[in-house]
Amino acid sequence: MSLSVPVRVLGHDPAGTAWEEMTATDDASFGGASFPLKHPHFIGQVLSLSLPLPRNFRRYDYTETSYRIYGLVRNTRTGVSGDHVVGVVFIGRVPPKGYETKPGGRYRLPDDPKTGPATGPGGERRRHERLPLFVNLRLRRLGASGTLEEQTVTENVSRGGARVFTTLPFTSGETLTVADLNDKVAAEALVRNVYAGPDHVTRLNLQFPDTASFARLLHAAGVPPLPGGV
Repeated sequence: MSLSVPVRVLGHDPAGTAWEEMTATDDASFGGASFPLKHPHFIGQVLSLSLPLPRNFRRYDYTETSYRIYGLVRNTRTGVSGDHVVGVVFIGRVPPKGYETKPGGRYRLPDDPKTGPATGPGGERRRHERLPLFVNLRLRRLGASGTLEEQTVTENVSRGGARVFTTLPFTSGETLTVADLNDKVAAEALVRNVYAGPDHVTRLNLQFPDTASFARLLHAAGVPPLPGGV
């Protein structure tokens, strides 16, 4: 959701020299946040963050004024005012292994591809490149007790697919409806995989059979056309 709160960012350049910057978030969710940064940054960089995040976006320290968590840079972009905006996924209270000796290194999540064609969890080969983009969306599923719905954010997006965070009890093989937050466009998606990441947050790998509808959905959510189309 759109959320502006102050955030203190501690980072390191590739040589290990520390830097610190005060900024404010553009948006945030349970899984991550985006904010402008003046210091040089790169995908795979680990940042130490301190911010007064709302309680429902926290995993711990619910009563603390400042929420301290490490974030992994997943994407960077140029904002509407020309500033550089970084998107991070929250990775938890402690940094990844090796951070203490190499804080300016480049890190990846356990399910990120190492070399060669990208593969998803369980070794499923991806047909299209996944781009690390945070897109605010709404998930809906008609259940026995009524309609289940939640607002979520993507962790990455590809041609005809996306990986999103969820707190709802989805299972592999079921179909759900995905819409932009203004409910202008909706598209049907197939849950291809459900798994919990190293941060213990559940994720869904979604496939959109109608790629044209998915493209319209992304456009309604404010995403420019992806390289090569969707």
